[in-house]
Amino acid sequence: MCRLLGITNFEFSRHDAIVKNFCELARTGNVMAGDPPGHQDGWGLAFYQNGDLIVHKSGGNLLEETEKVIEILSGIGRTPVVILHLRKSAWKDTTSSRHAHPFHYNKVVFAHNGVVYGYKGLIPAITIPGLREEALDTEVFFYHFMSAGSLELNRAFLRTVSIIKREYEFSSLNCLFSDGARLFAYRDYSKEPDYYSLYKAYSEDSWIISSQPLDQNMHWEMMEKEEFLVVPRATAA
Repeated sequence: MCRLLGITNFEFSRHDAIVKNFCELARTGNVMAGDPPGHQDGWGLAFYQNGDLIVHKSGGNLLEETEKVIEILSGIGRTPVVILHLRKSAWKDTTSSRHAHPFHYNKVVFAHNGVVYGYKGLIPAITIPGLREEALDTEVFFYHFMSAGSLELNRAFLRTVSIIKREYEFSSLNCLFSDGARLFAYRDYSKEPDYYSLYKAYSEDSWIISSQPLDQNMHWEMMEKEEFLVVPRATAA
């Protein structure tokens, strides 16, 4: 249960307000019916620089660490893809940088909003190294589709989604992921569509995908259920 943000062709001077508004969702972001406010159980930031994937994660409250995120992003200036994640934990006693999103393998990075129940049934099909015993649903989801071998990344992801939808219960499969060349966004849910939202907007050569609209001057369009968006980058960094 989280908030997601992805930006292509990121440039801090153009997108600083978007980032700051997203960070504020740690306090004001939508929550499911009956849940206490806030998405304050950790955060994660990923971007690409000179072709390398850089990931920063924390188990802390982003409301207390916003300046760290701003300092990092202002320092890089420009990057082809940024993914930022706010965590609201669905699992007891798991608030730590270990369980903060996004997760990464080689140069692919993945962040998720939702819960996959019974996820341990996916583990036997995972063939790549690195999955630890304490891994939770999102990490297992990610490692499962990264184990698809020769399949293209988008096809591998959709195959895992198909297995989850057919064999498992889930609240939402909303996610953002990237290989540095493309930003992928997917929206799917089994309940509370107003909470498990994912919006897309386009402005000045950048796609912005967010759990909630972040700028009233931009045109935001809700992604459809089961919509899978693949955004190629336009510039390198």
